[in-house]
Amino acid sequence: MAYTLSRATLCWLSLVTLSASPAAAQGGGDAVAPEAAACGDEVEVDRDRFLRQVTLDLWGRVPSLVEYEALAAEPTFDQSALEALVDTMIAAPEFDTFIDRHHADLLWPNVNNLDFISPTSLLLPAAFYGAAGDGERLFNLFIGLYERRQLFAPCKDEPAEFDETGRPVMEEMIDGTRREGWVMVEPYWAPGTQVKVCALEARTAAINEYGMDCLQGSSQLTGQCGCGPNLERCASFEVFTETLPLLREQMMRMVKRPIAEGRPYTDILTDVSEEVTGPLVHYYRHIARYALDPLVAVAPIDMANVEDISYTDRDWQTVPRAAEEHSGVLTSTTFLLRFQTARSRANRFYNAFLCEPFQAPNDGLPSPNDECSQEPNLRERCGCNYCHARLEPASAHWGRFAEAGTMYVDPAVYPVFSQRCAACAENPDAPCDPYCEKFYVTDIGHPKQAPFAGVLKSYEFRPPEEVASLEAGPKALVDLHIADGRIAACAATQVFRRLYRREPTDDEKLFELAEIARGFQTGGFDFKQLVRALLVSEGYRRMVR
Repeated sequence: MAYTLSRATLCWLSLVTLSASPAAAQGGGDAVAPEAAACGDEVEVDRDRFLRQVTLDLWGRVPSLVEYEALAAEPTFDQSALEALVDTMIAAPEFDTFIDRHHADLLWPNVNNLDFISPTSLLLPAAFYGAAGDGERLFNLFIGLYERRQLFAPCKDEPAEFDETGRPVMEEMIDGTRREGWVMVEPYWAPGTQVKVCALEARTAAINEYGMDCLQGSSQLTGQCGCGPNLERCASFEVFTETLPLLREQMMRMVKRPIAEGRPYTDILTDVSEEVTGPLVHYYRHIARYALDPLVAVAPIDMANVEDISYTDRDWQTVPRAAEEHSGVLTSTTFLLRFQTARSRANRFYNAFLCEPFQAPNDGLPSPNDECSQEPNLRERCGCNYCHARLEPASAHWGRFAEAGTMYVDPAVYPVFSQRCAACAENPDAPCDPYCEKFYVTDIGHPKQAPFAGVLKSYEFRPPEEVASLEAGPKALVDLHIADGRIAACAATQVFRRLYRREPTDDEKLFELAEIARGFQTGGFDFKQLVRALLVSEGYRRMVR
């Protein structure tokens, strides 16, 4: 359903603006507000200027000569012709440029700053090519540390030899390391080719010589497991450079698909499915379980629902997520990696989709030596409570998604309370295992924390209403602000900012944007029609004129 600001409202707005002008207040009869055109003739706009501006705004480029000539051939450029031009441009595939750039500014999907290849990375166990300039071969850091006695120690640059048991022969080196040779292996990322792989990394057994399951993340930390068949449990730099951009593309597809299919814009925030392609399927199936920092461990989708496609398959398929608490882009792998705490996730949602940033008080924070500054509950700490009184309830919605990671913290595996973790919290001399330290309150630094010993960190200081939010997930927060109109109002404001390249005035918020936001909401959250409403408005034409 198309919607635009009514001419009656425009006229009313122009009269309000005119009556409030300094000239009108002084009795200046010649003062005419620009908006007054809404009460008389329509604002005329040069067709070439309009074409150039709208092409830049929607398609990210200047018009071609052919496009200028086609518009020049039109006998008139009245409101009807202008609207037809806008409709054509929004319907074109190049409109994806606007969608992508607009939402990249809202969601910040760049995860290039994350360390994907390191001893504790998203692509653990990390595999590398080359070292010390003496030839390329793939090797694993933990195998280097525990088998070759040095973290970055690769094997020798010569073919491997094996003893009677089939184990690679290790040679003591002058630098104190022990090294074997390499073998040739066909990697999953380049079928039909072979690469040099250190013999220990080339091991394919699912159970290592100590009886440990090599499919478990903890076994990889021992350096006793290889990369598996076709190196499926390892990743090269080629895999890294191919997988990283696909995470961004996955998020953008989650934005574009509802818009392209004519579904409500709010589906980008609530959808419980995602799209995957070959490299992402391989990552979820074979490698994610080893990612410790950030913690991934469990794929967001049920791998039983995913077709068995190869790494080289670049077709995208839509699959349901494993937990119903997932909520569109707000729990996508990229979003959770880009914003690694529940508070930062809530903050980005409030900035991007509610247009309500959290800002520190103007008079700053009190001295850190102030007794109130020692308060562990941020919603009560002096100065911090200015924002955290609102931020803490909002952040609760991400409480079941691991911080510094992407894993859904399943209640069946991670109950609210752990007696084992409580025991180590109450006994400072007893070391806590990584499971407790990562997820549960074990470090009691203030008396107010004592009642939460052994409780999941995300539940600490939560009143009952926030516990309910935590267990409902981000979708409950989205649904609340769909109903109260704040998501519609902010979406209209964000598109206005992009098209006008400035903040709306108070009058524009009160009249023009308020009416457009109502149309957006009652019209089924049609994003294309929201953009159209602003492009064909008097205000946009005045800006171009």
